Amino acid sequence: MAGDSRAWARTVFAGDSIAGEEQKHLSAAQLELALEAAQVSFVSRWGLLEAVVVRCNDGSREQPIQCLLTVDGGLSGDRWSTGKAKPGDQISMMNLDVAATIANGQSIALFGDNLFTRLDLREENLPVGARLRVGEAILEISARPHMPCDRFRARFGAASFERTAKEPRLRGVYLTVIEGGSIALGDPIRRA
Repeated sequence: MAGDSRAWARTVFAGDSIAGEEQKHLSAAQLELALEAAQVSFVSRWGLLEAVVVRCNDGSREQPIQCLLTVDGGLSGDRWSTGKAKPGDQISMMNLDVAATIANGQSIALFGDNLFTRLDLREENLPVGARLRVGEAILEISARPHMPCDRFRARFGAASFERTAKEPRLRGVYLTVIEGGSIALGDPIRRA
């Protein structure tokens, strides 16, 4: 796209109301075992930007390999960048292994989160106010918890909804853009 600061990989799926595949929903027992295994892979000192998801106005999802974060709008091109993104919830980030576990074979783009990493997002590792450098941007962990919604329940099942409601950091974190800049897949994510 001429004049666009994003480099595109592909459209993941179309339609924001897409429900998850019910046969892929994990039971509470299956989920606990799988999450326990997934948390072994968490890295606490620094991670990499593993995936970026842009939620388009038409409901489709795109996964750019490079994009721009701005202080005013969050993730450039994301449907929240046109006024809905406010400090406190401009960007959402989720641990990739937790997302893959909950998705159980479905696309991680179904979550609607913007950034995916293997970084340990638990509060003891990244307290509210901690700052992260991703590419050229600096982001701050927000106080607002990232709670699951009804779409999350439809896509990933009741057990995943209930578990992430009890422990919101499993669902991920919200971030505020402190300094904007370009980010790209593979960029290190480190404490700033």
